[in-house]
Amino acid sequence: MSESTPITLPKSVPFPVTVTSILCTVGETISKHKTIFKYKYWDYQDDPNSKDEVPPKIRVERIGSFESPIEGEIETINIAVQEEIQHSGVELCSIKEPCTHTVQYGGLCALCGKAIEDEKDYTGYNYEDRATISMSYDNTGLKISLDEAAKIEQNSTDRLAKEQKLILVVDLDQTVIHATVDPTVGEWQQDPTNPNYPAIKDVRTFVLEEEPMVPPGWTGPKLPPTKCWYYVKVRPGLSEFLEEVSKFYEMHIYTMATRNYALAIAKIIDPNGKYFGDRILSRDESGSLTHKNLKRLFPVDQSMVAIIDDRGDVWQWESNLIKVVPYDFFVGIGDINSSFLPKKSGQLSGPTKKRKSIARLEAQQEAVIIEEKIPFDEDKDDDDEKFIDDNGEVSSIAAAAAAKLQEEIDNPSPVERMLELGGGEGNTSLLMEQSLTRSQSIEQQQNDRPLAKLQHNLEKMHHHEHDTHSRSSSPDGSSGEEDDDEDIDDDEDDNLLYDDDNELSSLKKVLLNIHSEYYKVYDETAEIKPTLTKIIPTMKSACLKGITILFSGIIPLGINTDSADIVIWCKQFGVNVVSEVVPEITHVVCRDPATGQGPTFKARVANKTLPNASIVNPDWLFDCLSSWKKLDEKDYLIPRDDEKQWTVPSRDIEKYQKFVKEKLANRMERPRFDSITSLEEYDLANADDEVDAFLDDISEDEDTPLNGYENGGNDDGEEDDDEEEEDSANNTGASFIKDLYKAKKRSLENAEDSENEADEDEEEDDDNEHSVTSEDDVDDLEKQLLDGFDDLEE
Repeated sequence: MSESTPITLPKSVPFPVTVTSILCTVGETISKHKTIFKYKYWDYQDDPNSKDEVPPKIRVERIGSFESPIEGEIETINIAVQEEIQHSGVELCSIKEPCTHTVQYGGLCALCGKAIEDEKDYTGYNYEDRATISMSYDNTGLKISLDEAAKIEQNSTDRLAKEQKLILVVDLDQTVIHATVDPTVGEWQQDPTNPNYPAIKDVRTFVLEEEPMVPPGWTGPKLPPTKCWYYVKVRPGLSEFLEEVSKFYEMHIYTMATRNYALAIAKIIDPNGKYFGDRILSRDESGSLTHKNLKRLFPVDQSMVAIIDDRGDVWQWESNLIKVVPYDFFVGIGDINSSFLPKKSGQLSGPTKKRKSIARLEAQQEAVIIEEKIPFDEDKDDDDEKFIDDNGEVSSIAAAAAAKLQEEIDNPSPVERMLELGGGEGNTSLLMEQSLTRSQSIEQQQNDRPLAKLQHNLEKMHHHEHDTHSRSSSPDGSSGEEDDDEDIDDDEDDNLLYDDDNELSSLKKVLLNIHSEYYKVYDETAEIKPTLTKIIPTMKSACLKGITILFSGIIPLGINTDSADIVIWCKQFGVNVVSEVVPEITHVVCRDPATGQGPTFKARVANKTLPNASIVNPDWLFDCLSSWKKLDEKDYLIPRDDEKQWTVPSRDIEKYQKFVKEKLANRMERPRFDSITSLEEYDLANADDEVDAFLDDISEDEDTPLNGYENGGNDDGEEDDDEEEEDSANNTGASFIKDLYKAKKRSLENAEDSENEADEDEEEDDDNEHSVTSEDDVDDLEKQLLDGFDDLEE
């Protein structure tokens, strides 16, 4: 393939240089390493005639020559004798090459067959630099130049435009399938009498040989591979989804899993290669272990590409990403191929389970994960009982989750530490660490059998609920409360696994609408090619415009609100997210009190002060985000029949509103944490004083007990009948909050100031000994109060 190549001096030349002679002519055919011109330049050296201990420098003239780095015919000469060349960007001449080697495969030029690796020599010129872009979906080593990539992509987009198609990049795990290695699934499949059999009878299985992990530098005998069985549940409606969407999109698989795993999953969801063909990119050849990048597949043009994935962070929330609700069929398993990705501990990623007992089990499992970091009563033999109180509810979840999150922040995993230091691409140490982490995770799941444990806990929970219900029944055998009957009947089924997911139905409609909008713009603006990087964000931003949301009890403690996935996701759809109760709020999103602890303080304030705001459970928001439209709130409203549960004293509302007003006013005058400098300038001590003053003001007001933020009280601020019991409680919640904020302040002050602050904390703890309600309310109180003030550091 003959093409003209510009020739320039390398950067290593001692510029400036002056041309002294030109040794080639236009039309001449030259070989590689032929001298094409000579030059002179000035240099400095020690004076050889000086007798000084440190001889002075003298200026000397030196000569050099430049050899052609390639072979071919001289087409143009752009320099003249005595011309001074100032830098390496000056084009000396152009040479017409017989082949430019723009497509390379396995060290050979795929066009002429020449061995490219043999061309590395003293000139520093490297033919491999001409083809740096991997265009294949495997690791065979096929690479092309940027120009060739542009030509290929242009041909591809022209073809797709004629076919009226777009491109869809599809993630696998928790997007279109959910997988586990828990052998319990295989056992349940062999037992038709098992309550989970109807849900898992269509689960697909396959086995992969996993290479054993060996220490670096291992010289011993090669260890035999181990076999690992995988159990795969296909997301409901996937066959219909692929059949319909393939008419409008050319589909590609892009996964963080290994290639063998990706090929096995593709065989399940697309056995004949009808939808994806060989367009499968895995972790093994993607070039990165930490994120996904469209340029790996489409290095030049991403204008026709849409992405579907259950995680936005791995894509850095690309503008053409369509985030989907994670498919979570195997309860508590998560993504088995994401052990090296950032953890999302405690973050709400999808709708709550329709069955309340399953929702409680998931909370219990989160607490079990925390157990290794949180000390519990070792005198109890039954681990399951450690997290279930007398009412059959999970206890201490908020405080434990906060501690677990702080532990992860303070002690990142080896993978996360290497990511911070060395990035993910080409990092062999990171690859080894990630592979080891994944192997350990897989082995732990196989040995621990989490699904079997959860099934056992579910049966135990039902037994506990029935016993509690029986004890509360009246002498004639009827229940004292009809609601209890409904709750028990609702969770009567003993099956852990149940599939009611319909995400793909909504996703299909969204993708067809995007396709329609693209080609509508395409037909209207023939001269300017439309791009999905602008069309998708424009369509998103109009879907929920005008909605202002307050999240209450949703975002975990310690998480910066602006960095939470659910907040980023909402803002893409035009949602305004606030952190305090303000008049602009249209929706308060909080958990249903019936599935756990009571409503938060902010939720109760919003209920009292914003009569036109809808208080909904998270399912409303997720369904809106999935369908790309505002849905009627009627079926998602939080029940507020229990007036005592939702009561909040009027004077507490007034104090809170005053506090919010002052905080917003102060925020206008303070710099944000955009840099280390602004962080140092920010008055953290003043922010802490505001929080402490507000907490002290509430806790020391005898007519407005602190439990007004948790269990309510009447509007007049009068204490409840159980005042005496509440006054005897300890001060765990107040000290917990103060310690957190004091810790932030101490980290920026010197040791002497830290000791003084510690002494002050002890005095404050003594003063607040009677400021908290009963022990049962402490953990929820901590969470609610911190939820109200954890954004002061923004």
